[in-house]
Amino acid sequence: MKVLVIEYEKGIVEKIRQLLYDIDEAIQVTGVAGDVFTSGQWLDQHNIPDLILANDEVVENMGVSIKRGLKATVTLTSPGSQYNLRALRYKTIRHLLRHLPGLEERTVNFDQLVGDTVKPGGSYKERFLVKQGQRLLSIPVNQIAYFFSQERFIFLRTLDNQKYLLEYRIEQLETLLEPARFFRVNRSFIVSLPSVKDIHAYFGNRLKLYLQPSADREVIVSRKRVSDFKNWLDK
Repeated sequence: MKVLVIEYEKGIVEKIRQLLYDIDEAIQVTGVAGDVFTSGQWLDQHNIPDLILANDEVVENMGVSIKRGLKATVTLTSPGSQYNLRALRYKTIRHLLRHLPGLEERTVNFDQLVGDTVKPGGSYKERFLVKQGQRLLSIPVNQIAYFFSQERFIFLRTLDNQKYLLEYRIEQLETLLEPARFFRVNRSFIVSLPSVKDIHAYFGNRLKLYLQPSADREVIVSRKRVSDFKNWLDK
């Protein structure tokens, strides 16, 4: 996915860039513009990106300031100071589309694009359907040790050390799983509480986890997640 960020504060741009990277390493910020005028110039000189992130002031003026037909799939504002994409919903997209007549509306499943942090009625996944050869298996979540990414594929490993391919992204899984039982420790791993066998201090103020069953590589709790991870363990 290629992204254009329209924001004049460099610090905010870097926060957005890091957030996108955390969501998916394949997301590329291919352009940054500080205002409506320079964003118009950028759009005149480049292919329309898949996603445009812009602050409120830019969105208010974009419709009259950019002459070129704008046909990005989704255009978002980033109100407030959190810049959390998952806080935005499809109805927000529809609101922006109504105020920007140059946009081409397409039906998108926004929850699949950036994940959804709120499950209706507080419900979470109870099982995952997986394929084993020609067989279909339903794996209850209480039998899952952890989820992990490997060469851009997502797998789950059960407590009895069975590995299955999933058709989900890590950020999607994070929102489908019960937070009391599962925790995302870095970009590649979501672990269950029963799978955490041992925890050691690791350089850079991080933590190293020893899982059961053992993972094929080191599992390190990223520095920015350490505090939340400790709170998760202490509940």
